[in-house]
Amino acid sequence: MSFQESAIEGTKYAAAEAFKYAKKVPADKLNWKPLDNGRSVLELCQEMAQCAGWTTQILQGGLQMGEGDPTASLDTVEACEAECNKNLEAMYAAVREFPESRLEEKYTLPFDGGVEITMMQNIMYPQWNFTYHQGQIGYIQTLYGDKNNYW
Repeated sequence: MSFQESAIEGTKYAAAEAFKYAKKVPADKLNWKPLDNGRSVLELCQEMAQCAGWTTQILQGGLQMGEGDPTASLDTVEACEAECNKNLEAMYAAVREFPESRLEEKYTLPFDGGVEITMMQNIMYPQWNFTYHQGQIGYIQTLYGDKNNYW
């Protein structure tokens, strides 16, 4: 199996698991924030909905930061998951088309004064992001008192 196909399979699994956790959060807890200071489950889902799109943009020539809030209409876990799946399908196509010979090519992200990543790291970013947010969602669930429903 190629690196690209392996990355796609891992990303599919990680996305499904993260949204599985999020769908178990009751509606009245989706906007709850630990200590009224962290991020809510809905905010995490909104980010997950967008992250594959960032990877696709980088693979296709560069990250485009638009105006406004692209997550404004993503007000349910289901809406976030649908947007995420749409962005994932586009990312999978871009990953499959991306030449293996370019995986070590570097790209500088416009954050923290410029963070350099390889295209391989870019392709793996959504999988990492889903896994990271799955853990955050599980932790939030325990903080609001759900110690049985997060898996």
